[in-house]
Amino acid sequence: MVTLSTQTLVAICDAVESHLGDATGIARSQSYDELTEGMNTTPTLAVYPQSGATVYQHTFRQGVRITHATIHIDIIAKQRADLKTDMGVLVPLIDAVQTEIEKEREGYLFGLDGVQWGDWRWERVVFDMAGVQYIGARFFMDLTVY
Repeated sequence: MVTLSTQTLVAICDAVESHLGDATGIARSQSYDELTEGMNTTPTLAVYPQSGATVYQHTFRQGVRITHATIHIDIIAKQRADLKTDMGVLVPLIDAVQTEIEKEREGYLFGLDGVQWGDWRWERVVFDMAGVQYIGARFFMDLTVY
């Protein structure tokens, strides 16, 4: 069995959080081990693993392990008020994250050997945190680790 990459979910989440937090100018960013139940600072970017699978492929009498992971990137933009104001804050944040993601489409994810983007999408979300609603977006990043 050949394993081409030793990247972990820890390394992937931390790299995504660190890069997107710095590059987008979002006030606060959290990786999977820094998440909180409440929201003291907005906007906030949160990165964590959601699901994964491993596939073994056999070629030329060798096996290669390929791991797929779905990473969520949540943008908690602001506490809900009125839709016009909420969207006025949220949409530029979505654009900022999309811009950084597109910069990473060539080569390995944020410099992590063996990690490549697959498909991604986002959707608008109203997050409920400790009984308070926040407007935001959730990005679904499907990654492949070779």
